[in-house]
Amino acid sequence: MEVYLNHILKEQKFQFFYQPIYDLSTWHIFAFESLLRVPDQPKLHIEELFSIARRNHTLYELDTFAITGAVETFPFALFTEPQLFINLFPSTLLDNRFEYFLYQLIMKYPQAKGKIVFELNESAKEQASWAAPELANKIQWLNHSGIPIAIDDVGAGSATLKQIIEYKPKYIKLDRYFAKDLASSKEKQQIVQLLTNYNVEYTTLILEGIEDEKDLAIARALNVPFAQGYLIGKPQPISYYKTQYTFHNGIYKYQ
Repeated sequence: MEVYLNHILKEQKFQFFYQPIYDLSTWHIFAFESLLRVPDQPKLHIEELFSIARRNHTLYELDTFAITGAVETFPFALFTEPQLFINLFPSTLLDNRFEYFLYQLIMKYPQAKGKIVFELNESAKEQASWAAPELANKIQWLNHSGIPIAIDDVGAGSATLKQIIEYKPKYIKLDRYFAKDLASSKEKQQIVQLLTNYNVEYTTLILEGIEDEKDLAIARALNVPFAQGYLIGKPQPISYYKTQYTFHNGIYKYQ
């Protein structure tokens, strides 16, 4: 399997899918998250590819390739309102090459300026990067460049309240664990309510993993501002959302 995965990495046989994030108060698509896929292996866990790239010391190259592809294939001229969430390893952000890479990317795709949100990856193998003193400066540099961050999988893995307080992300993405059976769990409702109320001037909650209508209804009742999940929008090639969603004054509505 590893030989096959190395072949995929070498040939860069990838496709970019996009999953919508909805504003629950308006049912408008607020953003899309870009997701890397291998066309002939739809069930392949992309994390395996990134793990191999890490072992081969090519994680930076794969990560920046994925960022470039996400921007290159997204129709900013058509989707004028939604933001584009792109996953980013903290180790990539800390790499000395990244600032020039990002400068070149925006120069080549100026329509992406002000539209990108970097979703920081919370892999356990990134703990050293999360602990690096210079990470805060790199995040501050992104903010000054007009690129906010999101912290992914809050409540699971390595994402902690400490990171939320220290790095002041524009968005916190609450792990899908809290969306599953939300309607029947008072404890999960209390946590979701707590983080929804934490929506201070610089941080907004996105609830991941919405797959049940009852859980969605409770999320709305708790005033969760944004949500993402298979119930309201599966990862698809961006062409799907061009044709399946109705265009109204620059905003696509959930139907």
